[in-house]
Amino acid sequence: MSYEQTKETRNGYTMRILTDDDPDSPANWDNLGEIAYSSNHYTLGTEHVSRDRLDEIGERIQSGEYIGLPVFAYVHGAATISTSPFSCPWDSGQSGFVYCTREKALAEWGNTPDYEANAIRVLSGEVETFDQYLQGDVYGYTITDAHGDIVDSCWGFYGIEFAKEEAQAALKYWATKQGELFEAA
Repeated sequence: MSYEQTKETRNGYTMRILTDDDPDSPANWDNLGEIAYSSNHYTLGTEHVSRDRLDEIGERIQSGEYIGLPVFAYVHGAATISTSPFSCPWDSGQSGFVYCTREKALAEWGNTPDYEANAIRVLSGEVETFDQYLQGDVYGYTITDAHGDIVDSCWGFYGIEFAKEEAQAALKYWATKQGELFEAA
């Protein structure tokens, strides 16, 4: 069941931002990297691997064959992940790695001085987006007219601020269109 986050009305059009009950998992996307994890109890990334494979990924990051960062999880009822450690020593710890091959980063940015920094920035963002998915921080919006009919909707916004920006732009479009119709009549 979607929960309403925001409601705003202009010129007879009402915008509602709702939680997305069926968001697409970032694991299905064409990401730069993989978020490897070995937990059998929680989905903490995009690639479930054995403990041995996780150790191998860590070694390949250390050797420079892969570009990556450690991923930490905090599990207490629900799970959240980050590229920074959590403060709770009992319910958190390193859960895996986010990584890509050096070749994939080079193919994306070329042999530029900042290709590795770009890869780290994107990999970190992929962890943030997957955490938004884990947290249910995914939204959609509807725009209804004065009769309650839906005239516009869009779903799959990761992060409430992004959803608000897009929904308010859509509301502005419809409210302006309505204003133009009044002026033409």
